[in-house]
Amino acid sequence: MRDLTVQRVKFAMGLPLLKRAVQDLAEKTKNFVSRSLVIGEVLSMADMATGVKCGIIYWLFGGAIRNLGSPEHVTKWFQPLQEQKYTGMFAVTERGRGSNMRGIQTEATFDLSAQEFVIDTPCENAEKMYIGNAMYRNYAAVLAQLIIDGRSQGPHCFIVPVRDENGSLYPGVTAIDMMYKEGLHGVDNGILICDKVRIPRENLLDKFGSVAPDGQYHSPISNKSARFNAMLAALTPLRLAVAFQAMGAMKLGLTIAIRHSHRPGIISQNCCSAPAGLF
Repeated sequence: MRDLTVQRVKFAMGLPLLKRAVQDLAEKTKNFVSRSLVIGEVLSMADMATGVKCGIIYWLFGGAIRNLGSPEHVTKWFQPLQEQKYTGMFAVTERGRGSNMRGIQTEATFDLSAQEFVIDTPCENAEKMYIGNAMYRNYAAVLAQLIIDGRSQGPHCFIVPVRDENGSLYPGVTAIDMMYKEGLHGVDNGILICDKVRIPRENLLDKFGSVAPDGQYHSPISNKSARFNAMLAALTPLRLAVAFQAMGAMKLGLTIAIRHSHRPGIISQNCCSAPAGLF
């Protein structure tokens, strides 16, 4: 079922309408959010697993790049995503924090001498949980505490390579299959663990905060709470997609239920003569 869903995603995202929707996201054209939400709803009505995976790859992973990254990040990461050269996942939820983004425990420590970030899962509670696309995808947009000289600058988003082009996990990365969700057998949810995985300094999505080669942190928003809220605001449309997908499933289920209830013989002719109190 998972392999079939992967093929459905490739087919769907090759359709002109959906290719245009992803391009709208890249260019942030007028009303692109509304159009994207409607497309996600319709996709989910056709097949929920396909709708969910498309949402994860393009509107969560891709949306993080587009909304939290620089123009250089969009050119490097988003354009190949549009061309289906690779796919990604969005790793936020943690075992001990749920979706409490401010309190996440995954760490991204800057190594000045190597000009790299060290992405680490310091404890069991910091394991990324229920990550969609965890068992198949190449890259992850990982939310982690940015640490410089022992001081946290708050949660930031990093692009972390997970698998090579052959599907093999990179050293230090562990992905554990969480098996099937009811009704979403085509979605590969998993646990993602990073054991001191090193990534280039440039893999920090730095629209709201950057680290210079000398290790100095810079942000257009000096207040840490205001900066965090700005990051959340940039991701809000991505979360709206979940509600629209749920509406699509609800509409489909309601349509099936109403049609089924109108079939002759569904309700017994004698149901109204049942003993009092039965219902």
